[in-house]
Order: sequence, then C-alpha cells, then structure tokens
Amino acid sequence: MNDYIKVPEEFKIELTLEGLEINTTNSKEPSILKPSKEFDWDDFYRQGTPPWDTGLLEPDFKSVINSNIIPPHCSTLEIGCGSGIEALFMTQHRFEMTAVDCSAMAIDRARIRAREKNLFLRIVHEDIFKFVNQSKQKFDFVYDIGFYHFIRRSFLQQYFNLLWRVTKPGSYYYTLAGSNEEEFTPEDVRQYFLPTVGQEDIFNELGALFEVVEIRPGTIYSRARKEPFKAWSCLFRRP
Repeated sequence: MNDYIKVPEEFKIELTLEGLEINTTNSKEPSILKPSKEFDWDDFYRQGTPPWDTGLLEPDFKSVINSNIIPPHCSTLEIGCGSGIEALFMTQHRFEMTAVDCSAMAIDRARIRAREKNLFLRIVHEDIFKFVNQSKQKFDFVYDIGFYHFIRRSFLQQYFNLLWRVTKPGSYYYTLAGSNEEEFTPEDVRQYFLPTVGQEDIFNELGALFEVVEIRPGTIYSRARKEPFKAWSCLFRRP
C-alpha cells in the first residue's frame, strides 16, 4: 500500500460531511456528479490518491463472496466502484459485472487495471442516479463499499428508490458501512472523511426494504491510518 494520507488541507472545511450537499438543481433525483460545493470528486484524485482508495480488496466483502451465498456468475452492479478493486475481483470470479462511478479519474484507473489484468467488464462513468434512470436494468446482486453510509445522511429515501429499481425479488444487496462504535471527534470525521452509522439504524433503514441476512462487525480500510476502521458488514435479500 502507498503512504497513508489525509484529506487535503484545503478540503477540510468545505468537505465536512454535514456540509456536503448533493446537487438537486432542476431535477427530482439527487445527483452526485456535480455537487453544489465548488469541487468535484476528481479533486481528490488530482491531489494524489484519496483515503478510501487503498488498492486493497476489503476482507469482509471477499468473505461474503467466498461464502457462496451470492449466486455464482450472476448479474452484479457496484455503486461507486472507485478505481475498481472489488469490481475486478468479481470479474475474476466470473460475475457479470457493471461498475459505476461519477469520478472520471477513478474510472480511468479502473479501466487501466482491467486492461492490465486482461479482464472484461462494463465500467461506466456516470452519476448512479442518472445511470439507473437510463438503463432500467435489474441485477441479481447490488453492492456498495461506503456509499450507503454517505448518501443516507441526506437522501436516504432516494437511495431506497434506487435500490428498489435495480433489484428484483431474490436479489441480494451488500454494503460495508463505517461503524459508530469507532470513537470519532468532529475533527476526526472531517479528517478521515468516513461517515458512521449504528447497527440499529442499519436494521431499521435497510431492513425496511430487504430481509436481513446478516449485519455483523467488520472493518473498512483507509489510507488515512494503518489500522482499519470499525465497520458493519451487511447483507440483505429482497423478498
């Protein structure tokens, strides 16, 4: 792994999680492609490598896939694929993979990694809400690594609607979310750019949409520090 980094100093005030507002201008759907603040997600990549892009496959996600609960080789959507670590892992395991991210620079890195490994998958540079509106496709398995814990703060219902539209009866949904059992100060939250959520909140929110398969303690890695952060590894099934 590269040297550990922190959120760039100039972003510390503007990119507080409480202050990061998603653009809803002239649209009934939220958009993460062009946030209302004077930055875009590519700004993180222009500074080097953002904290969440560790280059490592998240162990808890790998464990879920290796458990064979998810039907093999099924149609799969990753929401917020970043530079493609999990998406490439899924492709190597012969899942029919679609990976979406709103950052052009992250998508470029994902495509380069795919070419280097001679892997073929659908990698899409698009706002996930716009992608879902345009594609109308439903998937057997949908997952995100750290998207739910971000989007829930302002647009939980809209994310519910998105998940409902991309899944079908029998589909699985997985999320890896920062745990509120991590003792953060407000400064830590700004510095690490890692939202947290409680187990009960996850159960009440996502459990209203899906059947709970498991919600268990896990970890999520960041380049902001050597030790992984506490997280919730959460698997659901649509009835």
